Amino acid sequence: MKTNIKRLSLAAAVLGLVMGGTSLTLINQVHASTGAQTTQQTKNATINISQSDAINKFNEKFGSKSIKEIEVKNKKDKYIYEVEGFDSEKEYKVKIDANTGKILKAKSEKLDDDEKKQEALDLSNLMSRGEATKLAQTKASGQAVEWSLEMDNNKSVWKVEFKDGNKEIEVKIDAKDQKILKVETDDKKDSKDKHAKDHSESKNKDRDHDKNKKSESNDTNDQDDSKSDDN
Repeated sequence: MKTNIKRLSLAAAVLGLVMGGTSLTLINQVHASTGAQTTQQTKNATINISQSDAINKFNEKFGSKSIKEIEVKNKKDKYIYEVEGFDSEKEYKVKIDANTGKILKAKSEKLDDDEKKQEALDLSNLMSRGEATKLAQTKASGQAVEWSLEMDNNKSVWKVEFKDGNKEIEVKIDAKDQKILKVETDDKKDSKDKHAKDHSESKNKDRDHDKNKKSESNDTNDQDDSKSDDN
């Protein structure tokens, strides 16, 4: 009898291990199907290479050129560096994965005559993108989503764009003096409401215009009928 009980206990233990192992496998499969992709997206949406690294990648591709603009944008859940440069004959552009440093796209094209007078970025003694973001956060809410560094009124200027719900805030900073130059806020909800209001007003005006034309037409017909009766 005791032997039978031991056998039953052992069978139950084995069954428990099997079920437990199956449950663990299922749990791991669920994590693999849901968590892995999220982790990959989070990993991609990072900026691991510096601005200097991005410029070096540009130079590796096209040689030493005058740098016109450096942008960092979020596209399809990953950050991309876009570096633009030029010389006396051509302009150059390279897109770089900000996470891996891989060059995604590069192109060059001949400058038009009116494009040959361009202003190169002065890259010496500039505040970093991180420093610009930290300073911009004193004037903006939300999350920083885009950055650009370019010449603006003979100054090297950082532009940091934040997104906070429906609002987009752009903070311009003198990259050398480290001073905030301008803060602009664009409320997308207000813009949509204004567009809808303008569209509604336009439709009302068109409707009123049609009514007036119809009324004028009726008046003309009445006058014509009156003349006919007189005759």
